[in-house]
Parts: sequence; C-alpha cells; structure tokens
Amino acid sequence: MLEVIIIGGGVSGLYAAYRLQAQGLKVLVLEANNRLGGRLWTIHTPEGHPIDLGGQWVGPQHTRTLTWIEKEKIPLHPTYTKGDNLLIKGNKRYRYSGTIPRLAWAALVDLGWGLARLKRLARQVRLEAPWEIPNPHWDALTLRAWMQANLRTAEARETFAVGLATVLGCEPEEVSLWHTLVYIRSAGGLEPLIETEGGAQALKFSEGAGKLIESLAQKTSWKTETQVHTLRWRGGHVEVETNRGTFTARAALLALPPAAMGSLRFEPPLPPPYQQLSQRMPMGSVTKVVAIYDRPFWREEGLSGHTLSLTGALRITFDTSPPDGAYGQITGFGVGRLARALLHASPEHRQAHYAEALRQLFGRPARWVYQKTWAEEPLVGGCYAGYFGPGGWSLFGQALRQPLPPLYWCGTERAATWMGYIEGALAAAERAVAQLTAS
Repeated sequence: MLEVIIIGGGVSGLYAAYRLQAQGLKVLVLEANNRLGGRLWTIHTPEGHPIDLGGQWVGPQHTRTLTWIEKEKIPLHPTYTKGDNLLIKGNKRYRYSGTIPRLAWAALVDLGWGLARLKRLARQVRLEAPWEIPNPHWDALTLRAWMQANLRTAEARETFAVGLATVLGCEPEEVSLWHTLVYIRSAGGLEPLIETEGGAQALKFSEGAGKLIESLAQKTSWKTETQVHTLRWRGGHVEVETNRGTFTARAALLALPPAAMGSLRFEPPLPPPYQQLSQRMPMGSVTKVVAIYDRPFWREEGLSGHTLSLTGALRITFDTSPPDGAYGQITGFGVGRLARALLHASPEHRQAHYAEALRQLFGRPARWVYQKTWAEEPLVGGCYAGYFGPGGWSLFGQALRQPLPPLYWCGTERAATWMGYIEGALAAAERAVAQLTAS
C-alpha cells in the first residue's frame, strides 16, 4: 500500500512528493489533466520560443525556489527594466521612471500616504495565524471601502485600484482589506509585490517555467489523466476513487486550490468550515497575454516595455524578451471588470481584442499573440490565486491551513509566506510534509 497519495500535479504537489520520497515514503501523485504543472504551463512558438501561459517569475526573496533552480541548473535572466515606463490614461501616454507613475502632485502625495497606511496595517498580521485579527472591522471591509475612506483624490484612487488589482487578480470591491494585508505581509511588504527589479518580477525562466516542472517530475512518481471522484477517509487510511481505478494509502495530501475542492466527494463529508472554504475562496480572474516581435524595438525608443493602463482590459505589460534581445516578447495581463467582460467572448475574439490593444500600445502588430484565460480551466478556475472576501479569514482561515488527518493540504493559497507565488507553493508543501510526517 502507498504511504501517501497526492492529488494535484502542480508545483506544490510535485515538490511535496519529492520531499516525502526523500524520507523513504512510497508516494504517488494523481493529476487529472493530461499534463503536469498546474498554473505553470510552457508552450512554444513555431520557431521554438518559450511562452509561459502561467507563472514565470522568481524574486530574490524566493529562497526555496532559487535553491532548487541553482541545484537543477535551470537558467534565469533579469527582467528588462532599462528606459522609461508608460502610464496610459485614456488617449494620453506619459513616460515615467521608477515604480510609481507620474501623477498630479496632490494625487501623488495622496497615493503615497495611502500606501504607507496600508503597509503599516499589514504589520499587524501574524503570518502563522492570520485568522486572529486585531480589529475585526478590518475583515469586514472590502479593499475598495478602505480606499474610498483613505484616499481623497480620484486620480490616486484610480491608480491604487488598478495597481492592487494587478497584484491580487481581482477588483478592490471583491477582496477584503484583511486579505490584502495578509497578502502584503506574506511577501514581506508591498514593494516586493509591485517592483520588478529587486521584487517578485525580477527574474524570468529563460527556457520557460516548464523546466522547473520537468525537474520535479523526473524525481517523483505520478499519473496524469487520473481524475479523482471520491475520497474516503476512515480509520487512518484513505481510498481514492478515480477514472482509472481505486488507490489506497495511509494519508492523502490535496495540492489543489481551495475553489477546486468542491469538485471532490468526501466520505464522510468534510466538517462545515472545510466544505464552505471552496465556496468562499474564489479564484482571481486574469487573462495572460504574450506577444512575439522580430526584435524589442521599444528599447530603441528608450522604453522599458513596462506599461500601466488606467483604462482598457490590458492593465499592465512587461518586457520578457530573451537576454540577448534576439526577438521581442511582451507579457501583459488582462485584469478587472473589462477583462472579465471578455470572458463572455470566444477565445478567438479575446485574442483579437488583446492583439489590437498591444498594437495600440506599441505601434505595430505582433508576429504571434497568445492569450490564456485561466477561468477556462475547470480544474483551476482562475488565476493568479484564490482570495477571501469580507469575513473569509475570520470564518475559514483555520480550515485553510489546519489538517484533518489523514487529510493534509498544500498549494500556494495555503502558504504563510509568498502566498500566490511559486515560492508560496513550495513553502506550503514543506509545511504539509512536516505536518504529515509528525503525525
């Protein structure tokens, strides 16, 4: 009999399998999809250029990820940041340098004070028990309600809303203030989340994040196209019923986004907070867009390729070209209400929309344009990660982290540090493995 069955073959599940197998345990990863990787997915253009439809960046603070990358000799390169950034406001374009765009003086001061207040509040979060909230009012407010009360100018509020939406993958009215503070605290501050150089977008996988998945897959045992239907947990063991038969083990580790847990049948049913967790932690709505050009021509104009748009569905872009500039690559993100409205359109229509948005931003059509709407993925449901609305952490935070032996949980949403990132996925796997082996 297996010691552990891991449900979910993303980076967190594979890393947990590696660590458990390193301790001599017999482990099997079951993945419903026809590929491993979860929210990391690398494809290639006809010329062979890697396109990351999912996660692709590593920051200098991501020590677990960097340690694995160094051990496996997976190439990275710095994200290009030289030149001016662009702020798009309607039909007007403004060049600026640094992280904060050029705003009217009053709006700039207002935004600075607002961000400082947000960072001070985030220091109140206890990462190991974020459901313990010093002021319950903070979990009752949406981020937008806090923003409306703490930012006085419309320009500052607009910039704040767009910036935080691109970080969280949802609109400020959808997410609680407290979840925002937890997210900031888990990254060690706001700057690591929003900055490119020195922040979470500092380094890119040169050959695609799929190399990370390949390196983990080579060291673990797994089965793809194995859809789990029912999980029976009784008497210190589990029975996992799938479309390819039933597997038995002493424990199960579920490496799934909380929103995906609702697709499984548990016998006996999970306790109410664990059942409702899947309903109360929805996924963000993000469409990732990648464009390939013959060369990074914007650099010749003194531009970094980084744009921030206060209007339109494509909110933010980065230059993700290879280090030698052999071809140009722009990566952008469709976030928020306008991006979500496009979910009603066909993939072809969405792709045409984003291709035209990129043409308007950079002045010429791309050779190739790829778009990935993660809400189309039934086994994921969205991107970048799940989030809590008001009351979520108060009511369901403990269910997010605490195991129910023989059931254990991992995945980036369950991480104490760097929630929503590859680093968080690895951190959550480490904690789950420690909980499982100590029981």
